Amino acid sequence: MNVKLGIKPGSKVCLLRPDEDTVSRIVGRDINIIVNGLEENCDVILYWISQSKGIGEKMAFLQSKIKPDGRIWLIMPRKEVAQKRNQAIDWHEVQKEILKTKFVDNKVVSISEEEYGTQFVLRKKYR
Repeated sequence: MNVKLGIKPGSKVCLLRPDEDTVSRIVGRDINIIVNGLEENCDVILYWISQSKGIGEKMAFLQSKIKPDGRIWLIMPRKEVAQKRNQAIDWHEVQKEILKTKFVDNKVVSISEEEYGTQFVLRKKYR
């Protein structure tokens, strides 16, 4: 999982709202992990979202916590899974909100059978 998310040894990684399975797959690696907390100068933030409303404001806040060349992964359930969980996540709304920020999406990966992640980085002119 670390490889496909671009997490390198020595990275500072913040996990926001992770599930225990994901934490167990990452813990023990040669990375500095902060679970459900934020520190300055994170290399990577993994954020499990449960709704699309307000994601633009949240991303603007998270920008202050990553290095200029850092990345934020929004991890969300697939559409059918979100419906089963009664989570209000609309990918089109997420994209619309993030277009208002300084971020651009540049990679999508499967996290599990139920979830996928989209990587967001700062546009070049803001790094």
